[in-house]
Amino acid sequence: MTAVVVRLPRRLHQGGAADLGLTLIEMMVTLLLMGIVGTIMFASVVSVTQTLTHSQANSDSVDIARIGMNRVAKTVRSGMSIQQNGLSDLPPLVEISPNELTVYASLGTVPAKVTYSIDANRQLVENWYPGVASSSPYWTFSSTARTEVVARQIPTTASALFTFLDTNGVPIANQTSTNVADLSLVHGVTISMTIDSDPAKGGGPVNLINTVTMPNQGIAKR
Repeated sequence: MTAVVVRLPRRLHQGGAADLGLTLIEMMVTLLLMGIVGTIMFASVVSVTQTLTHSQANSDSVDIARIGMNRVAKTVRSGMSIQQNGLSDLPPLVEISPNELTVYASLGTVPAKVTYSIDANRQLVENWYPGVASSSPYWTFSSTARTEVVARQIPTTASALFTFLDTNGVPIANQTSTNVADLSLVHGVTISMTIDSDPAKGGGPVNLINTVTMPNQGIAKR
């Protein structure tokens, strides 16, 4: 084969009657070499394209997870107790479970009751119920929620979204509860945000974890 390749340029540079064209063997060798080069180039293009696609999907997942994490963490960190008329103050958390929580949040001039939960479409949904002064300074909350999706594409294989911790950073015994005694034990929440923005692109799920404390625990909104 080496001899054929060497003769090929000589044939191409011969002129006149000596120009006899390419033999069948020389043409087959040329086509074979072109095919090999084309296959290598095609494989390289496919590999680069797949890498870019995976990288973009991964980047999208990170962005979605970061935005969702920041939103939930800010709300939980603002959690504070709610004063009741003639009764003990309510703890910041209203209801807890591994994939849902409701918290009294102080993010403005009036408190709000905010719920985070994963819906049937694997979206993290925020329901915001604004506070209403009732026999001021005691609070009730609207029954009409402002609803917003804060994160999408949470895989079914994702770990628990929330883990509820006591003052020592240890998970409390009852991770699903509406009991005030259980809720009063919670002083921190570990948020585990898992996102897979486009499974078809093969970027794989991204997981962000953040532990948030409630520094206003025990301070009632007046």
